[in-house]
Amino acid sequence: MQLMRNMTDDSPILVDTGMLIKHVKWNPNGNVLAVSGSSIEEVEGHKSCVQFYSAFGAHLRSLRVPSFTGMVNAVTWEGYGLRIALAVDTNILFANIQPNYMWGYFSNTLVFAFRKPERSDMCIIFWDVTVNEKHVKYMKRLQKIASCDEYCILVAKNEEVANEWYVVLCNAVGCPVDSKTITIEPKHVAMSKTHVIIASDDVVYYWHYRQKNSNVMALGAKGKQGKENAFHIDEQPKTDGIYDKNTWKAPDLTCEDNISAIAASTDAFLIGRVSGQVLKFTIPYIQLESRMTLRSRP
Repeated sequence: MQLMRNMTDDSPILVDTGMLIKHVKWNPNGNVLAVSGSSIEEVEGHKSCVQFYSAFGAHLRSLRVPSFTGMVNAVTWEGYGLRIALAVDTNILFANIQPNYMWGYFSNTLVFAFRKPERSDMCIIFWDVTVNEKHVKYMKRLQKIASCDEYCILVAKNEEVANEWYVVLCNAVGCPVDSKTITIEPKHVAMSKTHVIIASDDVVYYWHYRQKNSNVMALGAKGKQGKENAFHIDEQPKTDGIYDKNTWKAPDLTCEDNISAIAASTDAFLIGRVSGQVLKFTIPYIQLESRMTLRSRP
């Protein structure tokens, strides 16, 4: 399967689906592509399947259809993109779609994001569930939301500069308290009472935004507000440096075991990798404390 940004795309995205493709269909938003057909190799009696991909060719999910029902000849989406219908021989099968919604809960406030049909940016609602008050904020190219204790972070792509992202620290009514600009792709985001942890496939960025049990923001070296740094997952973190987006460069290392998940607590954060390895780093002194291996990918 070939995905092109335009008719003369010099670097199209090529995807090996591992199946004989019968039909493809974009969802109404144009950010998920359903590819139906049959697997080249039958897996546990499920030869027919529907693969779901992002607009940039990243595999999201697989929906396997029992072989006795026949071949998936066509697929179509409901208008809201929350259900699909499959034409399987003489049958029509329906399946519910559960998107990965961006949301968080902190300080009696539910923060969540969605896209309005008439707007290109994301609508972010800060809903105080105790007094039933809502505050609305709009942000372009929003990619991640994380929250903890009294704050949340909103991570968005910089539309004007390539390979730059904004990390905005907000309070319970959506007012920005602090912000950072990073050049590390935020594929995974976690947050504790004192730290923000962001990871790409192979680089981990951390921001010590708050002192423990204090409303005063942490003051880092050189007068910068909140200490921040980044390290490659295959290297030991350096605690004496300060991250600067203009001078920092990713280490020239080939990573064969990408980061697949992260999580943070009060005194540590965890990095899960595709191989099943889990690394535990201490907070606030970022040091590798222990590692373990799971039998599945975290």
